[in-house]
Amino acid sequence: MEDSIEFVLPFGYEVDDKTYRKGRMHLATTGDELAIQDADDVSMNTRYRDMLLLTRVIDELDGIQPVTLEIIKELYEPDFIYLQLLYRQLNGERGSSLTTRCPSCGAMTEVKLADIYKDMSIYKK
Repeated sequence: MEDSIEFVLPFGYEVDDKTYRKGRMHLATTGDELAIQDADDVSMNTRYRDMLLLTRVIDELDGIQPVTLEIIKELYEPDFIYLQLLYRQLNGERGSSLTTRCPSCGAMTEVKLADIYKDMSIYKK
């Protein structure tokens, strides 16, 4: 099992006319999970929990360290979903992939859900 993964955000974090897209995420530790448990809004809001967890497991974003909650809040929605799916894939959670059949040839293929978001930058104007 991998202990970290490199990624490229579909749209990227934009600040001061610069776009940050490349980063690295590490496998979550028990410490990462425990560190966010005391936050006030975590128990009531799973989305907030995911945002806090991403600040713990994303090691850097094009040289930005640490990746803060403010940065995560400013990401485009497809980037946030992409990072959630990558987290699930890296940490071995079920539901991070699906098996589908090609309508033309009938071949079965496993698709990692995070890969669906890889090339969304073509939709950005």
